Amino acid sequence: MNYYEQQLERFRRNFNFSFKIYEGRPLEQKTLCLQMKDKVEHFRIPKNFAMHYRTRQQLVNYIQDAYFEVQIQEKAGKYGKANTKMQHERPNKALRN
Repeated sequence: MNYYEQQLERFRRNFNFSFKIYEGRPLEQKTLCLQMKDKVEHFRIPKNFAMHYRTRQQLVNYIQDAYFEVQIQEKAGKYGKANTKMQHERPNKALRN
């Protein structure tokens, strides 16, 4: 495994690990997706290692898919339900005091 394969694999592992850490936090997940996509796209692969261009593009597509999945789940209300419940509980607690 050469340097470019190792770097692309490292990007994928780091992305998967960080994405799981930010589970339930769509803003952080979307930010991670944008940052990693930018990092992978700007990772330079020389012409004599052109066989890794496809791997890099697959990784970019994978990150984009994760970003769109977070957006879809956010619009479907997966993340918003817990927040609205908490907002309704806070005024009740304030009234009790």
